[in-house]
Amino acid sequence: MSDIQLPIVITKEGCSHCKEFKAWMKENELPYVEKDIDDEEFVQQLLNDPNFVGMFCDKEGCVVNTPVIMWKGKYWFKELWGISGFRKKEAQKIFKDLFKLKA
Repeated sequence: MSDIQLPIVITKEGCSHCKEFKAWMKENELPYVEKDIDDEEFVQQLLNDPNFVGMFCDKEGCVVNTPVIMWKGKYWFKELWGISGFRKKEAQKIFKDLFKLKA
Protein backbone atom coordinates (compact mmCIF):
# COMPACT_ATOMS: atom_id res chain seq x y z
CA MET A 1 0.00 0.00 0.00
CA SER A 2 2.99 2.32 0.26
CA ASP A 3 2.75 2.88 -3.52
CA ILE A 4 -0.77 4.29 -3.18
CA GLN A 5 -1.22 7.99 -2.57
CA LEU A 6 -3.85 8.47 0.12
CA PRO A 7 -6.66 10.97 -0.23
CA ILE A 8 -6.17 14.18 1.71
CA VAL A 9 -9.30 15.35 3.47
CA ILE A 10 -9.25 19.12 4.01
CA THR A 11 -11.35 19.92 7.06
CA LYS A 12 -12.05 22.66 9.55
CA GLU A 13 -13.16 22.63 13.16
CA GLY A 14 -16.91 22.40 13.67
CA CYS A 15 -17.62 21.15 10.12
CA SER A 16 -20.50 18.65 10.23
CA HIS A 17 -19.90 17.49 6.63
CA CYS A 18 -16.27 16.82 7.57
CA LYS A 19 -17.34 14.64 10.50
CA GLU A 20 -19.81 12.77 8.32
CA PHE A 21 -17.27 12.15 5.57
CA LYS A 22 -14.55 10.98 7.97
CA ALA A 23 -17.06 8.67 9.69
CA TRP A 24 -17.92 7.17 6.28
CA MET A 25 -14.23 6.66 5.48
CA LYS A 26 -13.67 5.01 8.88
CA GLU A 27 -16.79 2.85 8.54
CA ASN A 28 -15.50 1.61 5.19
CA GLU A 29 -11.95 1.21 6.57
CA LEU A 30 -10.53 3.56 3.95
CA PRO A 31 -7.26 5.32 4.78
CA TYR A 32 -6.84 9.06 4.41
CA VAL A 33 -4.75 11.97 5.63
CA GLU A 34 -6.49 14.89 7.32
CA LYS A 35 -5.35 18.50 6.87
CA ASP A 36 -6.87 21.55 8.57
CA ILE A 37 -7.77 24.49 6.31
CA ASP A 38 -6.71 26.78 9.17
CA ASP A 39 -3.10 25.49 9.00
CA GLU A 40 -1.27 28.45 7.40
CA GLU A 41 1.61 26.32 6.10
CA PHE A 42 -0.81 23.95 4.38
CA VAL A 43 -2.81 26.88 2.94
CA GLN A 44 0.39 28.24 1.39
CA GLN A 45 0.92 24.85 -0.28
CA LEU A 46 -2.63 24.99 -1.66
CA LEU A 47 -2.12 28.52 -2.98
CA ASN A 48 0.90 27.27 -4.92
CA ASP A 49 -1.21 24.58 -6.60
CA PRO A 50 -2.65 25.87 -9.91
CA ASN A 51 -5.42 23.22 -9.76
CA PHE A 52 -6.56 24.48 -6.35
CA VAL A 53 -6.36 28.14 -7.32
CA GLY A 54 -8.23 27.49 -10.57
CA MET A 55 -11.04 25.70 -8.77
CA PHE A 56 -11.47 27.77 -5.60
CA CYS A 57 -10.02 31.23 -6.26
CA ASP A 58 -10.74 34.26 -8.39
CA LYS A 59 -9.52 37.86 -8.41
CA GLU A 60 -11.46 38.57 -5.21
CA GLY A 61 -9.98 35.67 -3.22
CA CYS A 62 -10.58 32.02 -2.46
CA VAL A 63 -13.70 30.28 -1.17
CA VAL A 64 -13.38 26.75 0.15
CA ASN A 65 -16.26 24.72 1.53
CA THR A 66 -15.13 21.76 3.58
CA PRO A 67 -14.51 18.96 3.35
CA VAL A 68 -12.53 19.09 0.15
CA ILE A 69 -10.82 15.87 -0.83
CA MET A 70 -7.54 15.89 -2.75
CA TRP A 71 -7.32 12.58 -4.60
CA LYS A 72 -5.35 11.60 -7.67
CA GLY A 73 -4.51 15.16 -8.63
CA LYS A 74 -8.10 16.40 -8.37
CA TYR A 75 -10.16 18.24 -5.81
CA TRP A 76 -13.58 16.82 -4.91
CA PHE A 77 -16.41 18.59 -3.14
CA LYS A 78 -19.52 19.22 -5.18
CA GLU A 79 -19.37 15.69 -6.57
CA LEU A 80 -19.72 14.36 -3.01
CA TRP A 81 -22.35 16.75 -1.62
CA GLY A 82 -25.72 17.61 -3.05
CA ILE A 83 -28.95 19.14 -1.90
CA SER A 84 -29.90 15.79 -0.36
CA GLY A 85 -26.59 15.49 1.51
CA PHE A 86 -23.64 13.14 1.19
CA ARG A 87 -23.58 11.17 -2.08
CA LYS A 88 -22.33 7.80 -0.87
CA LYS A 89 -22.65 6.10 -4.26
CA GLU A 90 -20.56 8.82 -5.88
CA ALA A 91 -18.00 8.48 -3.08
CA GLN A 92 -17.82 4.73 -3.72
CA LYS A 93 -17.05 5.44 -7.39
CA ILE A 94 -14.43 8.08 -6.60
CA PHE A 95 -12.65 5.89 -4.03
CA LYS A 96 -13.06 2.57 -5.85
CA ASP A 97 -9.27 2.04 -5.85
CA LEU A 98 -9.22 2.21 -2.04
CA PHE A 99 -12.07 -0.31 -1.84
CA LYS A 100 -10.06 -2.65 -4.10
CA LEU A 101 -7.15 -2.52 -1.64
CA LYS A 102 -9.41 -3.93 1.07
CA ALA A 103 -10.44 -6.94 -1.01
